[in-house]
Amino acid sequence: MSRFLECEIAEMAGVRADVGEDVFNRWFDKSEIKGRFKKVCMEEQGLRCCYCRKFDNTTNNLIWDLEHVLCELYYPQFFASDENLAVACKRCNNAKRHEDVLRPQPRPDPGIEEVPQQPERYSIPHPRFDAWSDHLGHVNYQIYSSDTDKGIELMRVCKLNGPAVDEAGLDHESVVAAIKTQFFQIVGNAVSSPPPDEEILARMAWSVQNLEDERAAMTLAGLAPKLRALGRKAVRRNVEQSIAEARALADSARNPGGEKPSERRALSLVSSVIGFGPPQPRLPGSSP
Repeated sequence: MSRFLECEIAEMAGVRADVGEDVFNRWFDKSEIKGRFKKVCMEEQGLRCCYCRKFDNTTNNLIWDLEHVLCELYYPQFFASDENLAVACKRCNNAKRHEDVLRPQPRPDPGIEEVPQQPERYSIPHPRFDAWSDHLGHVNYQIYSSDTDKGIELMRVCKLNGPAVDEAGLDHESVVAAIKTQFFQIVGNAVSSPPPDEEILARMAWSVQNLEDERAAMTLAGLAPKLRALGRKAVRRNVEQSIAEARALADSARNPGGEKPSERRALSLVSSVIGFGPPQPRLPGSSP
């Protein structure tokens, strides 16, 4: 089932048919449809990045990026395809950039018409077609590990261990030690003998996950009425107006920094009235 509303699907189809793919993509990138869709993804993903799964307790569209799993550089035809979209944190989105994750390579004909829905067609876990936890493990979403090709590739593509390892100089042992310290600060003397590291990590992960899920639930409860309001607004939106907006984008691309078409028409009219229009050819025998 599409996460786009039926009225949005009709609106996008009308704009695409009128202005073509390139202008449509630029229009979609600025559209209210994209803004609403990002919030739908936030709700679906529980305010977690589709790649690193880190939690960010905000529904601000400026904080989250709309991620194109198959990047727009090589697959512009999927720029507004439901199955190709998710929300990602800016760090993961910037790290992945134009990485082509479709398999097999070399790249197939970019003219393919439908987003492949088979998980094996992707070199990384797909946000819609794969279970993230089947491919990656983590320690406090700081140190990531994997024993699958897809998970290892995602770690490389999005540099998942970059912040902890490359930037902070941490390693698995130091992160585990910090979590153990935090664990014993919380439980105090309630534990007669120290449990194994794996149990400590699991219990702390469960505690953090529950806390983040509770925070997400409260934030998303406030998002629900906003989504309903955006849905009502989408139903009222005029397709012709959206087409006009897309055509205006096309005009601005043809005349970057120049006069708007309406300004050119006004200047032409004024020039013809006051006699400063373009030179007219002289008729034979006419006086200068």
